[in-house]
Amino acid sequence: LRHKSGDVYRKDRMLDSKTFLHKVGDDPSHDREIFSRAINNDLIIDPGEIPDVKYDRNCNFIFGYLATADNRLKVYYAPYSELKKEKIMWKRLFKPDDEIYDFIPTKKDIYLYTPKNAPNFKILKTSLFNPDPDFAEIVVQEDPDRKLTSFALTCDGLFYTLSENGIKEELYFLPNGEKSGQEIDLPLAAGTVNLMAKGINFSDIWVTITGWTSDFQRYRYSAQNKEFLPEDLSSSPQYPECEDLIVEELMVPSYDGIKVPLSLVYKKGIKKNGKNPVLMYGYGAYGLSSTPSFDISNLPWTSNDGIIAIAHVRGGGELGDQWHKAGYKTTKPNTWKDLIACAEYLINEKYTSQGKIVINSTSAGGILVGRALTERPDLFAAAIPVAGLLNTLRLEEIPNGSVHAIEFGTVKDSIECMALIEMDSYLQIKDGVKYPATLILAGMNDPRVPVWQPAKFAARLQAANASGKPVLILVDYEAGHGAGGTKAKIYEEAADILSFAFWQTGHPDYQIE
Repeated sequence: LRHKSGDVYRKDRMLDSKTFLHKVGDDPSHDREIFSRAINNDLIIDPGEIPDVKYDRNCNFIFGYLATADNRLKVYYAPYSELKKEKIMWKRLFKPDDEIYDFIPTKKDIYLYTPKNAPNFKILKTSLFNPDPDFAEIVVQEDPDRKLTSFALTCDGLFYTLSENGIKEELYFLPNGEKSGQEIDLPLAAGTVNLMAKGINFSDIWVTITGWTSDFQRYRYSAQNKEFLPEDLSSSPQYPECEDLIVEELMVPSYDGIKVPLSLVYKKGIKKNGKNPVLMYGYGAYGLSSTPSFDISNLPWTSNDGIIAIAHVRGGGELGDQWHKAGYKTTKPNTWKDLIACAEYLINEKYTSQGKIVINSTSAGGILVGRALTERPDLFAAAIPVAGLLNTLRLEEIPNGSVHAIEFGTVKDSIECMALIEMDSYLQIKDGVKYPATLILAGMNDPRVPVWQPAKFAARLQAANASGKPVLILVDYEAGHGAGGTKAKIYEEAADILSFAFWQTGHPDYQIE
């Protein structure tokens, strides 16, 4: 539960959240508070941390998570029997300095997923009852060239995935009692592999595979027979347009010589004549990776001889924990400079030209779009930030904004404050500059990036812009953080983005009469 105020902009709205135990069928007034800063004053809980409790049947323990923007878990735990007591005696399991990003418990052990002293991640095992991550057994060593991205446990052993540059994923299996994993041949080439296991007492594991031009395929894997069995829950739609698409994976040198992965999707037969419109996406925050996924809304763009470009910029997690750390706080400029380098590469290699590139991102990706726009306005035809974080200096003034200091910095630190100013798109707008066309999308009920952030940026850009190109803001009065919850709203937003991009890159069917 959170503050009862309906004001999504109230600064303390998400502070001192509480977790209650509700038994199905009981009157909610009888629900019992079980995990919060208020009742657990013996624990280290900050006001902005969001408590959450989960039960794991593998070990019969309950786990109390304290969620923030930090990927490093902060977790307490207790035997399930403690739920019957008036006050649960929580014991600390992980603190942030342990650098545990995920874990799976068994009856007596706990498997840990961590980048500590292993930027590409490794898997450890320690005692559930007396955990010590610093002296845990290494189960899967760090791979020097690929990032370990996920893992799952069954009664047969441990399954895990390794990713190359965030765009090509492979599946491995470590049988019980063995020391090294074996690669499992997938039924089709995979950009992204997701694992879902039933639990440590079962053999069942499901594998979903997707890519830039292939919708996700779901399989059930039999470790005994070593085979994948298709298990689609519904009939899969067919997209014949994808048969004519090419995927090109590149490594582009950035301004400092670091190679940045760049994914391109376009129709066969496109010529490198500098005339192709490009819709470029990136994110680059929180260590999140822009892994291959199929998006039907890209098809109108590629069908009209456009190129979809995904820049895997620093700040994301495609190349491991170091890639994330190379694009946050004081290193954040690498994020937008990587995007600029990718745009320059496409121009130099004649994929496109200046005035033919549209950049787009969402949420924290607003920093990427906003700063690329303000640093190199000459490169782009248009910019489209969606629910974008565009005024980072004021980040700590939004509801629960302080928890994001771990990613972007805090004004309370002189060095980090200067970093926040440098990544602040609003503060970087200069009067009299010829800025590209800009479409700014926002949700009136957005609790994460309040509408005043994009609105403030839009007003300043409108006043400063000397190009005569449109600077528009479109506010959805029903939406929160992203499109308004229905498929119709999602497609409507995609149509707005595509039509604006077509308009600004010169498509004849989208010009205003």
